[in-house]
Amino acid sequence: MDKEEPKGNIARELEELRLRIAELEAAGKDTELVKAGESEAYFRALVENSYDLIVVLDDKGSMRYVSPSCEELLGYKPDELAGRNPLEFMHPDDKKKTAEEWAEALQETGGSAHSEYRIEHKDGSWRIFEAISTSLFDEPSVSGVVINVRDITDYRRMEEELRASEERYRKLIENLNDVIFNVDTSGIVTYMSPAIERISKYKAEEIIGKSFTEFVHPDDLPGLLGSFERTLDGELEPYEFRVLDKDGSVLHVETSSRPLEKDGEVVGLIGLMSEITERKQADEAKKRTEEYMRAQIRRRITYFRGSE
Repeated sequence: MDKEEPKGNIARELEELRLRIAELEAAGKDTELVKAGESEAYFRALVENSYDLIVVLDDKGSMRYVSPSCEELLGYKPDELAGRNPLEFMHPDDKKKTAEEWAEALQETGGSAHSEYRIEHKDGSWRIFEAISTSLFDEPSVSGVVINVRDITDYRRMEEELRASEERYRKLIENLNDVIFNVDTSGIVTYMSPAIERISKYKAEEIIGKSFTEFVHPDDLPGLLGSFERTLDGELEPYEFRVLDKDGSVLHVETSSRPLEKDGEVVGLIGLMSEITERKQADEAKKRTEEYMRAQIRRRITYFRGSE
């Protein structure tokens, strides 16, 4: 009897150990299920509350899942789109290109396509979308094509407005008789409008990247450099000086400049230059005429005084 009792104890302990292991394994599985459930709920919340649209297509190209944001972006409820092909809502001019992009990129698992196309809103308007489509047919939890879609209509509209504004500004500058220029704090020309070709024989690209001092008449350079430094310090003053044209001829110009700032720091000047050669020549001719007339008057006065 005494020899059999240990065997019974061992058997009983082994059975208790087996049961304990079973309990732990069951508890472990329950924990994994809980974690999986929490993870699934977490990602579902992310998807369903994302402003971006998420679509899952099946192997026939039909929408198997559409996130709730589609109502905000396109006016449709998810169940109105379920089972339909997204190409039905795509702009006719974008269908072929997008279908080709999808076919090329999604033929392999993990392949992706970056696309931009127009989708018709329920109210009949067109919205511009940017989308990344990824093939996940080998992923059991997905088994389809996942499309992440973002509405970029307002962004594209702002781009177009900016381009139109820049075009209007470019045409305005190109048709001005006066020349618009930028120079940095070292005096290097960083911009010269095309109008320079109307007042000189230089092209804009022949001047950009060079110091303005290369084109100034030597006798006028000291005074102009002083004006340049004062303008950088914030003193606004028009200044007249002579420049040497490409053929060596002399042009009279007048400039009006102001400091150009970036992030609160002066990085150069922006200015307007007018060609005043004819005006200066007219002024000089008038001055010579006046001097001649005064000389004639003085001569007459001297003559009459001498005759007395």
